[in-house]
Amino acid sequence: MEKKNTPFQARLQYDKPILQKNSNDFDDSDFSFDDSINNEELEIENGQTKKTQKSILKNSSKKPYLNKIITFGEDEDNNNTINLFSTNKHKIIKFKMDDDIYSDKEDYSTNERKELEKTKKIEKSLVRSISNKEIITKERLNLAETIKFKNEPDRIIVTDQYGFMKSESKSPNKKAQKKFEKKPSKKMKSSKSCKDLLQINARMEKWNYMLHRYGEFSTKKRELLKSRTRKGIPDSLRGFVWQLFAEKKKFYVPNVYNELENQPLKEDLELTIMKDLDRTFPLLQFFSEKYGNGQRKLYKVLSAYSKYNKSVGYVQGMGFIAAIFLTYMDEESSFFMMHSLMKKYKMESIFYDDFPELKRKFYILLNLQKKYIHKIYNVLQRDGIIPAMYASTWFISLFAKSLDFHIVLRIYDCFFLEGFKVIYRIALALLKLKENDFIKAKKGHTMDLLVSCLQNVDEEELFKVAFGFSISRNYIEKLENEYEKVKNNKKNEFISQICW
Repeated sequence: MEKKNTPFQARLQYDKPILQKNSNDFDDSDFSFDDSINNEELEIENGQTKKTQKSILKNSSKKPYLNKIITFGEDEDNNNTINLFSTNKHKIIKFKMDDDIYSDKEDYSTNERKELEKTKKIEKSLVRSISNKEIITKERLNLAETIKFKNEPDRIIVTDQYGFMKSESKSPNKKAQKKFEKKPSKKMKSSKSCKDLLQINARMEKWNYMLHRYGEFSTKKRELLKSRTRKGIPDSLRGFVWQLFAEKKKFYVPNVYNELENQPLKEDLELTIMKDLDRTFPLLQFFSEKYGNGQRKLYKVLSAYSKYNKSVGYVQGMGFIAAIFLTYMDEESSFFMMHSLMKKYKMESIFYDDFPELKRKFYILLNLQKKYIHKIYNVLQRDGIIPAMYASTWFISLFAKSLDFHIVLRIYDCFFLEGFKVIYRIALALLKLKENDFIKAKKGHTMDLLVSCLQNVDEEELFKVAFGFSISRNYIEKLENEYEKVKNNKKNEFISQICW
């Protein structure tokens, strides 16, 4: 009698069944294996296993797909086989295996397996640091970058059109309020949605036409371009149009961004950037995940720019601007938009030590307040409130840290076309909308009003008031030149309010 082959065993982890259920002989969900199976001969008699194997299968607990004992051997033709036990049918089913995949036991310690284990360890350590609320470090960001770490991939997140996460819980007041609200009919809903779509399509056509003839609209027809920009750039075109308005191409240098990644960064700047990653748009889904794709990109852009422009480095507030760029363009484009912002729009010296340009902006703002909203200016003077107490964040982050995201986007639309004059207009309009409250306010309550100016702002009303002020570019330039003459005169009405 010919001697039968003796198989060997191996223990493997499987997340899924080895083969699909395409056989009538077994159901793969019923597979179960036991540690008591020894390296003995597997005998088959008329397609049935012998009693020894029946007893093993009978005592085994059902644990499908986990810690499977898989018995390997060779058939009569010396082909590698895998033997699976089915508790229902009590049959041994043989499948031919690929020699390159399961030729012997040593295949389980390949480089790929080691890399996979290493990746899992890194993921576990990152998840642990998130649950322990540890401070973000450069090393962990780099680890997350190497494995493309993503938090909670199976989590379903509901966001608005800009990517801000919506709160699932609804306040009882809102529920009660909804009972008394009249629900719009299906006809009204459909007609409104159709009207919105037609409006969006019409605007897209106008913008496509303007962009194809940008040279003409940026010169001869600039007023029409300005008028349409003030209504808001279509969201799908925003990233492209911002780069066009900011003349990013003038500041673009090939390969610079990639080269900066390997250069060292000052420790104090690195720590400041790290602290701000979690604070930058925490409700915006793209930046909400610790060590996530958004935070890694934001760190790379901010650290690269602080290396590139050492005179600026990094100042809190810059992260919000870079984050907005990253929601509409890639890392490299965001980097050069930051540079365009500093150079073309002369924001560079706002971030210098002692903030020289910020003082100039405050001087201009105070002049504009006295001219256009003098009643509010008098109230602020009465209470000793200076621009540094409320407008620093407005100017450094271009309102990105202060107003609702959809309003900030429209401010940026206009800013990249018209310059910093837009920021002055918005600052005046925010105060003007609360003029009656400021006039009635008792001494000591003015700061609360300045905080409330930023809440529940009506978008259309804000822009209507802002562009209602007749502020010319020549007047702004006149005030800038005037500042240079009086900046050291502390007896000047406005200079005394901007010295710190």
